[in-house]
Amino acid sequence: MKRRKWFTRTQVVFLLAVLNVSLVILGAALLSRCRSGRGGRVGEALVSIASDSVSPTSSRYYAVPQVEPDSFLFDPNEADSTQLLRLGLAPFQVRSIYRYRAKGGRFSTKDDFRRVYRLTNEQWEHLSPLIRIASKYQLVPVVESADPRLSSTPRAKALGDSVSDSLSVGSDSSASAVAKPTYPKKLSGDETIDVNLADSVLLCRVPGIGPYFSRKVLQYRRRLGGYTSTDQLLEIEDFPADALAWVEVTDTSVLEKLQINSLSTRKLMKHPYMGYYRASEIADYRRVHGPIRSMEVLKSLPHFSEADILRLSPYISFD
Repeated sequence: MKRRKWFTRTQVVFLLAVLNVSLVILGAALLSRCRSGRGGRVGEALVSIASDSVSPTSSRYYAVPQVEPDSFLFDPNEADSTQLLRLGLAPFQVRSIYRYRAKGGRFSTKDDFRRVYRLTNEQWEHLSPLIRIASKYQLVPVVESADPRLSSTPRAKALGDSVSDSLSVGSDSSASAVAKPTYPKKLSGDETIDVNLADSVLLCRVPGIGPYFSRKVLQYRRRLGGYTSTDQLLEIEDFPADALAWVEVTDTSVLEKLQINSLSTRKLMKHPYMGYYRASEIADYRRVHGPIRSMEVLKSLPHFSEADILRLSPYISFD
């Protein structure tokens, strides 16, 4: 029987060369340890080399120098990434601030900065005295119209109430009297507002809603095309449920309809209740069978459940 060869001649030569180089490196390391006086014996030097090579958790491998954060005045609406990192913020926090500003978000008050992702108490104590919000980013108080015809409308009266609550004018009737902005007076008693008609000023009068949630309510209203029920406000992350007692939906004529027979897949999927799969099924059905004429067609599609049909029906238009 012919003996099997495990390695070719070239492989044997290569393995011997690697072994020789390894022995030379090991010998050089051993010699340097002996000469440096780290170990009096060869065995101790070998042990030290082995311990260094198998201890990746040693502090000298993963030690990160602690850098004290800088202290200088900054505006979170304008500070760049380098400045934010120098102030002691983590890279992921800087990215969240950039994403917030890219979507149109602004820090109107110092307390708005508390909502930065995973901001610690130590960071807040260090940064809060340094925050300076430019006047162009602060909220502007609404001034009541001098035209009596405008002030007679219900909407103007509602706005006038919020203005009178948010501005206090001194007793001096001269032109030098200055309006001092304060927080708007909250709703009380049986007062309610329509979330389909209210602006940010009126929404801030709802107990539990401030500038942050008023902005979220308006943004979600644009995405939906209008509210059909106050329960839809709970779909906003962390929305205070107690605020539902002060809001209502009285006018659904302002709802924006989805033209499902003409809109593209990309535009259909932007609606919060639609998504990619439902929008794709609508586009596929139109391509094969033509326009959709009733909700019964949508019920026959795989990704449309009864709950989906119930939520979408006020927003669907077959024109």
